[in-house]
Amino acid sequence: MARDFYENYIKNRMREKSVDKPDFLAVSKDEIAQSIADSILSKMNYNATKFDPTLYDLVITDGMVIVPGIGITNSNIGIRDGKIASITNMTIHGNRAINDRNMYVCPGIIYPHVHLGLFSPFEVEVETETKAAIAGGVTTAGCFFGSQVSHLESFPELERSIQMRSYIDIIPHLVIGNTMQKRELKAYAEQLGITSFKLYMNGIPGIIEDIGDGFMLDVFDEIKKISKPCMVCVHTENREVVRRATSSIQDTMNESATMRDWTETHPDMAEEEAVNRLSYFAKKMGVHVYIVHLSSKGAVKNLKAIKADNPYVHVETTSPYLSINHTTTSSNLIKMEPPFRGAEDMEALWEGICNGVVDTIGTDNVTMTTSEKNVKADNIWHVMPGYPAVETHLPVLLHEGVHTRKIPIEKIIEKVTRNPAEMFGVYPQKGSMLTGSDADITIIDMNKSKKVTAKDLHSRSDFSLYEGKVLHGWPIITIKSGKVVYEGEKFTGEKAQCNYLRR
Repeated sequence: MARDFYENYIKNRMREKSVDKPDFLAVSKDEIAQSIADSILSKMNYNATKFDPTLYDLVITDGMVIVPGIGITNSNIGIRDGKIASITNMTIHGNRAINDRNMYVCPGIIYPHVHLGLFSPFEVEVETETKAAIAGGVTTAGCFFGSQVSHLESFPELERSIQMRSYIDIIPHLVIGNTMQKRELKAYAEQLGITSFKLYMNGIPGIIEDIGDGFMLDVFDEIKKISKPCMVCVHTENREVVRRATSSIQDTMNESATMRDWTETHPDMAEEEAVNRLSYFAKKMGVHVYIVHLSSKGAVKNLKAIKADNPYVHVETTSPYLSINHTTTSSNLIKMEPPFRGAEDMEALWEGICNGVVDTIGTDNVTMTTSEKNVKADNIWHVMPGYPAVETHLPVLLHEGVHTRKIPIEKIIEKVTRNPAEMFGVYPQKGSMLTGSDADITIIDMNKSKKVTAKDLHSRSDFSLYEGKVLHGWPIITIKSGKVVYEGEKFTGEKAQCNYLRR
C-alpha cells in the first residue's frame, strides 16, 4: 500500500514550524495536499491555479514515486511550464505521457561535490561533464571554484559558460584561500548569491595550498556577519600528520612505493583528528560546516559521537569510497586524496549511510584522461590524484547500496536529492517531488544491468574506475526543467536552459 506522504509531509513541516498546523479532522486529504502546494508555491512565486488541472505538458503515470524524507507512493505526476504541477492518484492527461510501471521516479540527482576545469578549460568540461551527468540521472551539481584573484572578478566568466553550455544547474562553492577572498565573503553572498565556501585543512602540494586554524577561525568570523545561512565545506585532514607520513614513506620506499604505500601517506588519524578539531571549532563558533569526502572508519566512529550533540556538523562521503578499496586493485588509476582505504573503512561508511552519520553522497569528480593523470609514470609520486565519476555515480549507489546491501532505495535517494538541496539552500526548488518544485526528474530501472566501459560513457575522460564491472540499476530517463533530455540511452536533442543557483 502506498504511504500517505501528504500527511507525513504535513507532520514533518509542523515539526519544522514551516507551515501552520492543519486540523486533520476538519479537512480532506485533497485540502491537505493543496495546503502543501500553497506553502511550496508561495516560496516560488508559482501559481498552478491558472492551468487546466486535467491537461499538462508531460505526465508520468504508474511509477513508484520516491518523495525524499517521506516515502514511496504509486502516483501520477503532471508537469507544466517546467514545474511539477500535480502529484496525484487521479487520472491525468498531457501532451505526452510516460508510463513507468515498476520503475522508480525520483527528483533529479544532485551532486554536492564535483570539480570541473582543472585539466581542461572550464568552458569545455561544463559541457562534456554535465552532459555525462544528465546520462547518469543528475540534474544539479555543486561545483567547487578556486581562484587566486577575487571571485567577484573571476566568477562572471564562469557564469557565462554555465548559461551557454551546461546541461544541468550548478550550485557554486567558492574556495577561500587568501586574505582578500576572506574579506570578500559577505560580498560573495550578497552580490553573487553564493553562500557555500571551501577550506582545505590539507591541500595538494603544488596545486592547492592548505590553511591554518587561525585562517579558518577568521573565515568563521566573517561568515557570522552574513545575514544568509551559509555552509563551509572543509577538506578535513591534519596537514602535519600527512606531511610527516609522506616524508617517511618517500624516505623508506622512494621510487618503489606502491598504491598501498600511498594510502599510508594519509593515515586514518589525520582525518580522525581533523574532524574532531573542525567539529569543536564549528560548535564553539556557531558555524555550519560540511565535511567533504569522508573516507575512514575511525572518522565515522568519531562523528557518530560528535553529531549526537553538535548540530553544526554535516557529512559527505563519495560513491567511489563506497565501492572501491585499496585491495580492489593496485592500478595507479585509483590514486586519490584522501586515498582509498581498506574494506573495513568502506563498510563503516555504508554503516554511516544507514545510521545517519553520513548526510550526503558526492563523487569528488576530477575529470582527466589517463595521460593527464600520468598513469604510466615510473613511480606513484608522479601520478596525479583524481578520477572521473559523474555518469556512474547513481548506478554505483544502486548496485552497491540497494542490490548488494539491501538498503532501502528511498534512503539512498534522500542522500543524493533532498539532503544536499537542504544543506545548500535550494530546497524545495530542487531535491523535491512536491507541487511547485522544478520538474527535474530521474526515472530508474532497478532491473537494468549494464557493463561499464569508458568508451560508452559521455565524459571527455578515457577511463572509468568501474571498467568491465556490471552494475545493476540504472537511470533510464532524465527530465530537466520539464523536458525529456535523455531516454533510451540517447540524448533527445532537447536541452533546458541552465544556470547557477543563487541563494
